[in-house]
Amino acid sequence: MKKGIVLILILFLGFAAYGQDASKVTEILEAEQLTRAQASYIAVSWLDSANESLDFAETAQIALEQGLLKDGVDVNEPIRLDELAGLCMKAWNVPGGLFYRMTKANRYAYKELVARQFLPSNGDPSFTVSGAEGLNVMYQCMELKNPVLFEE
Repeated sequence: MKKGIVLILILFLGFAAYGQDASKVTEILEAEQLTRAQASYIAVSWLDSANESLDFAETAQIALEQGLLKDGVDVNEPIRLDELAGLCMKAWNVPGGLFYRMTKANRYAYKELVARQFLPSNGDPSFTVSGAEGLNVMYQCMELKNPVLFEE
């Protein structure tokens, strides 16, 4: 009897933890503008599943430490298309063109994702995206290249 109750309790807690992670993704999908912190959550939790339980601010801090985002940016502001492209290129180690490999600049990351047709060619690097559009871009990068794990 005690084993049954413990098993039910463990299953309930497991579902509750999973539901919390799903609520973060739902929040991102419903966002009118994807923030840097939300984009960081997707990238950081993809690269290390232990980070799934962290909140947006904590994963944004990890992204800053790992160089996925530039220092000094407000992580609660909407992410620009060129920043999203840079985050994707770095997180999933997407090979870029000559200028991107030389500079690792977001400008050339944006041009690379436009050339790969992950981003529309009539866009502007300073535009922002909705949560669903940003997830779509990141998903295409995930499929393109296996992630490189963080080095300690």
